Amino acid sequence: MSINPNAKSLPRASLDVKSLVRGIQIGDRSMLSQAITLVESRKIADRAIARKLIESLPKNKNTSFRIGITGNPGVGKSTLIERLGNIYIQSGHRIAVLAFDPSSPNSGGSILGDKTRMEKLSKENNAFIRPSSSSGQLGGIGNSTREIIHLCESAGYDRIIIETVGVGQNEIAINNFVDCFVLMALPGAGDEIQGIKRGILESADILAVNKADGEQINLAKIALGFLKNVLHLFSHEDGWLVPAISISARENKGVDHLLELIEKCCRHRMHGGYLDFNRKKQNEIAFDKNWRSHIANELIQEKHFHELNKSLKEKIVKGDITPEKALDIFIQEFREIIKTPR
Repeated sequence: MSINPNAKSLPRASLDVKSLVRGIQIGDRSMLSQAITLVESRKIADRAIARKLIESLPKNKNTSFRIGITGNPGVGKSTLIERLGNIYIQSGHRIAVLAFDPSSPNSGGSILGDKTRMEKLSKENNAFIRPSSSSGQLGGIGNSTREIIHLCESAGYDRIIIETVGVGQNEIAINNFVDCFVLMALPGAGDEIQGIKRGILESADILAVNKADGEQINLAKIALGFLKNVLHLFSHEDGWLVPAISISARENKGVDHLLELIEKCCRHRMHGGYLDFNRKKQNEIAFDKNWRSHIANELIQEKHFHELNKSLKEKIVKGDITPEKALDIFIQEFREIIKTPR
């Protein structure tokens, strides 16, 4: 299973906005999936329909929490999310999981195996799992994450879990989408934890050492001790004190405690007014990021600039011009176009 951003647009017959709105509002998962595919499309025509769809959906009045989960590959993110999802469903919640996989630099496709790994959760009527490609975006998440969250909340999902590609300095971008950010670590105080950059540690709201079971229990204690020792270096402006715990998602130990901490973190921010403030700030950041990417995307799809781009690349390969000179030419051409009255 893969997603290729260069795939053809959806058939126009399937893109009736009113039908999509109705389907999303009654919780039709097929309609929701179709809507997400639409907002993920890079085609200009699809983007126009996607904007109309988003604007047609009424503002969600139900309380929803957005939870980000990240960690090194193999740390057990999918296992943990399935555990959390099942507990949430048993508590009467509806859960949506947005799982982002790295995309190929060649085809733009992704393997997207998370739905297979969350086999039990994917069969639940009150769960929706959407594997997506990061589309080459830094930060481990896709370009349309905010729109997808809005669609899921409009469909009645009140707990949105976002699983990112992996851990690196850029994965702090997830903070621009969630209310609570869980950073997972592996047992051991060596390279696994030392490799986690300060920036992401500072951004985390909860630190969880997974796989604290079997022969790794002592290593998990060491890792937990390391994390607790560095917690005093970080603080959050809303007064939230970052906890560090050990869990075993495989054996379902400590997962209940982690879920309680997640809910406590979100409610702490909701009651203090910080959750609403933070979401407004996130919207501002989203606009600042998205206008650049969407303008660039629409520009390159214009025939004139598409041909200019192709021509400049050919000259760069031949050695006729430098990449810097090519950029100057491209920018100058753009300036001339925007000066022309329409």
